[in-house]
Amino acid sequence: MQIDAFRSLDFDARLEREAMEQIADGIAALFDIEAPRERIGLIVASDNAGTATSVQFWLDAMRIGVAVASPELFPWCLANAPCGALARRFRVTGPNATLLGESDALLAALDTAAGQVTQRQVDNAVVVALCFANGHAGGKALALRVCADNGRHSLDLGALRTLVDPVPLRAGIDVLCGQLNRC
Repeated sequence: MQIDAFRSLDFDARLEREAMEQIADGIAALFDIEAPRERIGLIVASDNAGTATSVQFWLDAMRIGVAVASPELFPWCLANAPCGALARRFRVTGPNATLLGESDALLAALDTAAGQVTQRQVDNAVVVALCFANGHAGGKALALRVCADNGRHSLDLGALRTLVDPVPLRAGIDVLCGQLNRC
């Protein structure tokens, strides 16, 4: 798998819909490529794709009524909402998906991206791993752009694959950052 660009960032926003602005700003350069938007794939791996925002939405709905509670551009109670927000922001119309889990979701996202590029379903695939902020830690994201042959970084997923049980997604992000030796 060839990685031609990547970004790592930390963010503070507790609600996912607010965090997505910070995340999108931090990874915008990955989408600044000369490629038709339908030839870009987007895969998001998340350990929690929207719990805090969903809970807040339903609290608001109970307080002011479900008829006037605002789900924003689309209901953030859907697990694919972060991926949808990024796809809208960067006009990505190629294949997109959200995978929920821990390091296993990250591995599956990377495998999916590599497969899409290898099978020429897309020219580039962007994988975004998201750990939203919670009561214990701030948010963390890692985004990688996978391409066919002209990448700067060849990524070896052996360190993640050898884990017997999936580790938390945050730890999987740290392993990949160490491999990329820049985060």
